[in-house]
Amino acid sequence: MLIQLAAPCYLCGKEAVVDGLCGSCYDAQHPLMEVSTPLPLISCKKCGSVKVPGGWEKISIGKMNAEELAEKQMDIVLDQEMKLLYEGLTLSIEEVNKLDRVTHLILTVTGKSHESLPPHDEQFPVEIRFRYSTCDTCGMMSGGYYEAILQMRADGREISDDEKEELTKRVTDTTVARYKTDDKAFVNLIDDTKHGIDYYIGSEHLAKDIADDFEGRYIAERKENYKLIGEDKTGKKKYRVTILLRLPRFSIGDFVLVSEQPCQVLAMARGNLTCYNLVRRERFTINPRNAKWRTIEFLEPFTERREFMVVTHVFGQPVQIMDSENFDVTEVEESVFDSETTSGAKIHGLLVEEQLYILPDQSIIDVEET
Repeated sequence: MLIQLAAPCYLCGKEAVVDGLCGSCYDAQHPLMEVSTPLPLISCKKCGSVKVPGGWEKISIGKMNAEELAEKQMDIVLDQEMKLLYEGLTLSIEEVNKLDRVTHLILTVTGKSHESLPPHDEQFPVEIRFRYSTCDTCGMMSGGYYEAILQMRADGREISDDEKEELTKRVTDTTVARYKTDDKAFVNLIDDTKHGIDYYIGSEHLAKDIADDFEGRYIAERKENYKLIGEDKTGKKKYRVTILLRLPRFSIGDFVLVSEQPCQVLAMARGNLTCYNLVRRERFTINPRNAKWRTIEFLEPFTERREFMVVTHVFGQPVQIMDSENFDVTEVEESVFDSETTSGAKIHGLLVEEQLYILPDQSIIDVEET
């Protein structure tokens, strides 16, 4: 009877298990990961972005402290430079030494180099060397670069502080959302003037997208003007665009005449104006394509509404209300209320040519009275 002996490992002589190698030699010949050292880490001193092949990877710093930012930057570099060679591996990173601009790490990878072998650990010491530079975005911002000016104005009135705050928040939110995908997604200057507010925006595409949003949201009139500012290296002419958006005379909460009937503006969005007819006691929506649009006239600002308190309310009888400012008592028909009201309730009205109109529930209007 012949006994067949297992072939020895051709490197160490132990019993071979995979491709003529023992488990230890096979693992040694097939590392779980590839990574070089030392690794340079070039980051932007101003915004924390990290230099990667083809450009800069941006970081939304938020409330990160310096240590958290450095960890995020190192993660970006390691993701770019290291390569896990097999599926199902786990990686842990330990910081073993940190100097001013040098950090030493131990990368521990756990897994199998072959399905027939047991899992094992491999450690890779890596040195990260920090260097600082200025990313393309911060360089353009420092140089005062901008491709577009977005000018916000209002027809026949000043833009209120609340409106400016809302506009600036929307500009900021849209810019932040584009920050990682557009190197020119920044606002270089916000100029708050007596005429309105101007945004100097790095990206023309971003400025036009914001203008598209504002034009529809606030039903604004739009004009664009291009100015030649020079030529690029290829001789192609370069232009800067100024986009003027003029908000209507009225804003949410204000009062207008539509077909000569007093109405309150309840909402403006996507090119539509939602109003409440104070005569017919009904809600309606129109847009610039509607024939009634041309009949709109500004009537009174939101601040002209008056507050009243219901004094007495007996079913089937006129309702007595008292002006909260001068304490005059007025009787109004029960039918002008959209819902049941009780004594002591606060309501609002508008006086137009000695005619008092009871307003709809004002909680549906997102306006703060100043």
